[in-house]
Amino acid sequence: MKLIFKGKVELGDDCRTRYNNLSDGAVIIGDIDVIKEIYDTFNSDQKVTAGIASKDFDGELFVQCGWGYSEYTPMEQDELRVGEHNIIDILSDYENEEVTLFISDSPINLLEEMTEWNIN
Repeated sequence: MKLIFKGKVELGDDCRTRYNNLSDGAVIIGDIDVIKEIYDTFNSDQKVTAGIASKDFDGELFVQCGWGYSEYTPMEQDELRVGEHNIIDILSDYENEEVTLFISDSPINLLEEMTEWNIN
């Protein structure tokens, strides 16, 4: 399985309480809730490769969708880690920039993937 997200990185509500009218999800790329999409597609503890820009990260996936009752009672935050790498923190460094994120359960060659998908 492979997911590809391409677009501007926006930060949202990581506890999904609609605080300050932010979109649900810690990271939104191209209007897609990245955490929810990965949560729905992959299993935690599954070995994956994540590719962001020209960097790749290998390891066990940990993904969690946050939740809360309201802006005053957030309970858990979104989490997305590959091995020891906090992917949310890494993507936060690209806020308001165009980025391509790959998540795959098989090894990926970023240069090849970008050429195959005609991504610039």
